[in-house]
Amino acid sequence: MTTDKPQLMETKVPVVEVTSSNMKEVWPSLVHSIKYSSFISLDLELSGLGDRRHLMRKSVDDRYTAIVDAAKTRSVLALGVSCWRVTQDEPEPQYYIQTYNILTLCRENFTVEPDALQFLVDHGFDFNKQYKDGIEYTPSTEDMIIFKEKKSTEPLRDVFAMILTAKCPVVTHNGLIDLAFLYQAFYAPLPANMSIFVADLQDMFKSGILDTKCLAEYLIREHATYLEYLFRKSVKRMEEAVSEGKQKVNLSFSEHKAIKTHVNHIECFAKKSASGKELCENYANHGYCKDGSKCPKSHDVNEAITSHDSHKSKKRKVEKQSDNRRNESVDSGCHRAGADAFMTGFIAANYALHLKHHPKKANGEVEGAKASKKSYQTSRDSHMSVTLEENRDIPLPLVLDPCRRAVNCLTLSGKNIPLKVMKSAFVKPSAAHMRQQHEIEKKYGK
Repeated sequence: MTTDKPQLMETKVPVVEVTSSNMKEVWPSLVHSIKYSSFISLDLELSGLGDRRHLMRKSVDDRYTAIVDAAKTRSVLALGVSCWRVTQDEPEPQYYIQTYNILTLCRENFTVEPDALQFLVDHGFDFNKQYKDGIEYTPSTEDMIIFKEKKSTEPLRDVFAMILTAKCPVVTHNGLIDLAFLYQAFYAPLPANMSIFVADLQDMFKSGILDTKCLAEYLIREHATYLEYLFRKSVKRMEEAVSEGKQKVNLSFSEHKAIKTHVNHIECFAKKSASGKELCENYANHGYCKDGSKCPKSHDVNEAITSHDSHKSKKRKVEKQSDNRRNESVDSGCHRAGADAFMTGFIAANYALHLKHHPKKANGEVEGAKASKKSYQTSRDSHMSVTLEENRDIPLPLVLDPCRRAVNCLTLSGKNIPLKVMKSAFVKPSAAHMRQQHEIEKKYGK
């Protein structure tokens, strides 16, 4: 494959569209990309999540029960896989990126929620193409045929298995729900309770899981933490670094010459001109407005960032928003699972460089301001201190080491501390996971 010269940020992001029609042709490129990744960022498009109130229950175990119900009754419509390979650590990080948008089609009956359907249609999701060319999969059931018998007919299980054995961290955004859906759709039936699920996750992702929402919430302490906000904020930091001659993240993209007919070039970095409208505060803070495109106010994320940056002195509050980032609109015109996976990886790469130059943030400290006296501040800071000790042995690429404190922490919206992906001494991984892991290791090695 050809490594291009570093690209300017105006460059469109090449995303390979993977379907049942071209899977065999694209497969060698996808395998190569995953195998040689320094980290892999993931994103899913889903047919729904069920009752959002259940996802915000006070009890984490009750939330997990709601997630399991959603994962068993809804489906994965698309899987975004963005493979980031570090080609240079110093003096500036250099990444070579290959991104895939994989259309998927569940063989079993599943629920499609009207809100999810409307959101995806509004953002250009082609359901006709998905039903015609989606790659079929059978979700996991208690009496499922195990991996070794499915592998020849279900390539999506092979894709997930390769990600698990790639020996690199996986990056998500608000990833608890995505990880549960991935587990149920392409791995094994979800365990009965959260503690076993967490034990399985730790054993599955041995190089760690990084949640960009968790990074933004607990280390960077952004004003808002929805995906496009963090992406636009990262772009702004990158532009400032370029103009000031400081270290920046450098990107290059695969030309995908052998499969170029299947590549879409997505406009992720483009900016809209100022709207001149009053800013919609609900959208600016949470990435969601119940009035959608009918709202008379501005939904421009760059305007939101400018507004927030001018009010940095105001105390930031923990967001009480929905635990479903799919309610967050993406007005950039690049909303696809593949594009969102790229955006997630871009945020992680930029946060890692930002934390490298702000070691107090990387250590969980508040820079340039007295620490908050609120109990949630104290509890989450002490939790992140413990987390660093627990994460010391996780093999991270050098460029992501500044993010080590947040590894294996997943955001729990409305909670003061994240969910720690670490098995209890009193809990064993599930039998289904152990069987799957054994079969995967036989094929791909440990």
